[in-house]
Amino acid sequence: MPQPVFIKGEKNSRIALYRYENTSRHSPPVILTHGTFSNGLICTKLAKFLNSHGFDCWIYEWSGHGLSEYGQLYPDAEAFALHDVPAVIKTVLKKTNETSCTWVAHSGGGFLPLIYMARHPHRQHEINAIVGMGSQTTEVGKTWLGKLITIMVPALIKIFGRFPGLLLGLGPEDEVSGFLEQWCQWNRSGKWIGKDGFDYDKALGNIHIPTLLIAGANDVIAPPGGCQRIINLLGSTRKQYVLCSKTNGYNENYNHPRLIASQNARVDVWPMILEFMSF
Repeated sequence: MPQPVFIKGEKNSRIALYRYENTSRHSPPVILTHGTFSNGLICTKLAKFLNSHGFDCWIYEWSGHGLSEYGQLYPDAEAFALHDVPAVIKTVLKKTNETSCTWVAHSGGGFLPLIYMARHPHRQHEINAIVGMGSQTTEVGKTWLGKLITIMVPALIKIFGRFPGLLLGLGPEDEVSGFLEQWCQWNRSGKWIGKDGFDYDKALGNIHIPTLLIAGANDVIAPPGGCQRIINLLGSTRKQYVLCSKTNGYNENYNHPRLIASQNARVDVWPMILEFMSF
């Protein structure tokens, strides 16, 4: 990965940005980011692919992941969305001298800008388009196994102070922030409600940013119904939901990590993202 640019976050946290520079075409810069148990590395090959097609790409690494640091921050999903996201967008737009960006993200990184825009709809001009892969907030608890997961994960975090993602083979990072606890609450209740009572489902109707959400047929972390639910609620006139399954002509029934990082994703998913961004 390139040498990072660091920006200051809340409570002495530090956010790393990695730039794959390309100024050969005049288009909005692309911000790529990851989800829980992960870091910027999962975005590198997709960033290089988009960069090779003329896009100026920036990988945003969440506070406390990779080279980014928590400081004294213990962020839940809303804290990442309402503090880190605007800081990252502001930095990228300033350094590229552009007025808007495109947001491309996997897992939880895909709904962060929706939280931000739901509460600040007057800032929608900052994002030209949103692409999410396996991004949802409410549907894991629909099955008994999913419900159990949403109960056990917060309990284990309270006992051990972290959820051992690396030990359990979930990814290269442990999770110690409040993100997972909040995500589990939303999926257990089936309601996307902020800790102050803010109704995100209702507010999605005020978001008019072009949005593509891609789901995997075998994704238990982001069940396809959760991705489709968000698309249905968005007020965008240009919005698209795609289910990547063999039945729909794709090379496999994608699970959660393979939607972004696999040889088949290079063929099935990445060109779809490129086409959506190139309108």
